[in-house]
Amino acid sequence: MRTPKLTIFAKQTGVEITPSEKKQNGKPEEGRVAFRFFGLATGQPHIRFVAEPCEAFEVARKITALQASGGKATFTHRYESAEGETVTKLNLESYQRNGKQGYAFSIHRGEESINVPAQEGEFLFAAEFLKQLSVAQCWVASAGPEAHKQD
Repeated sequence: MRTPKLTIFAKQTGVEITPSEKKQNGKPEEGRVAFRFFGLATGQPHIRFVAEPCEAFEVARKITALQASGGKATFTHRYESAEGETVTKLNLESYQRNGKQGYAFSIHRGEESINVPAQEGEFLFAAEFLKQLSVAQCWVASAGPEAHKQD
């Protein structure tokens, strides 16, 4: 089976965008979109950011808007676990430095941070990829034919 995947590499880092699933005990599986940020050096950590389909679509929309007008957008996820609250921030940026336009994806979790610069074409292609993937991942697993029987 072929799985859609987009990987953007920079000098020392990268980001991979793929379909994902949310699995919880007692609940049906649901489609998601995963961003995996990684360092290319051995032993470097990776950070995952999993978005709902509508959120992935919003990321695509923001990429397109940022490319046109510049600026920065942040998406924040908070997760409560036995160890406490974990906050992850996905940032998208269109910037101007030394007379050149640049684009970047970055992720921040606690003290860890991974920044992935991107070319304009990669930035815009990621938006289009996310649009398509958000629609493809907008599903919930059904319990099977017996779930639809009426008494």
